[in-house]
Amino acid sequence: MPRKQLTEQLSRVLPTDDASIPDHITLVNVGDPQGSLLATRLQERQQKVISTLGPADIRAAVTCLVSKIQKFCNSNAKPPPPIKVLLAGSDSFINSVLRSYVDQLSFKPPDWQNYIKFLIVPLGNNSLARYLSSLDGVYASAFSAETWKELLERAELQKTDCQEMLNRVHRYLHSASATIQLPVAEAMITYKEKSSDEESSQIFIPFVNDVRLGSPETSASASVDLDETQLSVPQLSGSPPSLASLPDKKDRITPPSSPNINSLYMGQNRDQSLSEPMELQLDYWLIPGKASETPAVGKSSKGDTTKSTLKTTFRSLQIQRLPLAGEQPTQHFLMSYSTKEKKQKIMRLGKKKEKEKETEPKSQVVEGVSRLICSAKTHSVPLKVSIDGTEWSGVKFFQLSAQWQTHIKHFPVTLFSFPEASL
Repeated sequence: MPRKQLTEQLSRVLPTDDASIPDHITLVNVGDPQGSLLATRLQERQQKVISTLGPADIRAAVTCLVSKIQKFCNSNAKPPPPIKVLLAGSDSFINSVLRSYVDQLSFKPPDWQNYIKFLIVPLGNNSLARYLSSLDGVYASAFSAETWKELLERAELQKTDCQEMLNRVHRYLHSASATIQLPVAEAMITYKEKSSDEESSQIFIPFVNDVRLGSPETSASASVDLDETQLSVPQLSGSPPSLASLPDKKDRITPPSSPNINSLYMGQNRDQSLSEPMELQLDYWLIPGKASETPAVGKSSKGDTTKSTLKTTFRSLQIQRLPLAGEQPTQHFLMSYSTKEKKQKIMRLGKKKEKEKETEPKSQVVEGVSRLICSAKTHSVPLKVSIDGTEWSGVKFFQLSAQWQTHIKHFPVTLFSFPEASL
């Protein structure tokens, strides 16, 4: 989509000469064919739609929205009414919105977190929507994976199904009023650029879903190459620095509130397949009380019963911030991993030497993880890390914390109903 078209949409949906704030707006990932259809049909019904094609568009839209709220605050003594922001896209799309949201609101007072509520309409792979469906039966009946996907596919062919698609979105926008506060976790990635002589660089990435390495699930729907330096994303005139170029290293090693969390290129869609076994070292810390409940899988540091270290060959690793289906938000991670193990060789007289065979992968689940550091045992081999469905390549090691460091601790999502008060 030409940048001119995005500028026109923003000026129409969020005009700068009007201090009022709309009740709701919709951000749609039109890079998804079904998203393009949804955006077109909503616009035909005079809905306030912003069509996005990548993080640069998302950043421009969120920046424009925050500026709109700021203008209202400057003109009124009372706080603005909450605006509903409907997000139609995959996990990686929602993470792009989260990064811009955390970036922008990190520079605003804490009460600004009451001004924006997000609504999630799944397109493509969306683990967050599956979790929301486990909490809210009405939401599940509208947007559960298979029925909603089938409806979208039929809507491309029949106008009657298109109307049902729009009815579900309309009911969600105008009937949902409960809010769940999803905890925002922090990933700090350390990486080395091919074109740089400096040892390493760092960035901070907020996330609400999970972090994966070598997962057999097809979860990544976008990619980021941390070695990439030749970028050609056009910049929206008048907007803050977007994705047109990577900043200098000295500008990237910044606290979590830095705008630099948004200054990397999002690549084309590609699937994440089961990778080769990885030689990793994991250092992780458990919340108090969990250390005694968790089986010993590594050597704890002297005097620190909450820390464990694990050095082995991993087939997959997942650190999940979202709770399990139907459960309430927690203050910690759930870590699951699968390791590669080999059968012992038994030599018998009169028999040829048998080849060393692999056993079935050994799986382990660890609850109550508050912090984790992961690094490759072979430093020359960079890691590919999936964060909320977006693959980041060229990673030397990463560190995860269960809570984002600034005052933006939660991502507010609206549901029809929520069984208990969220954290």
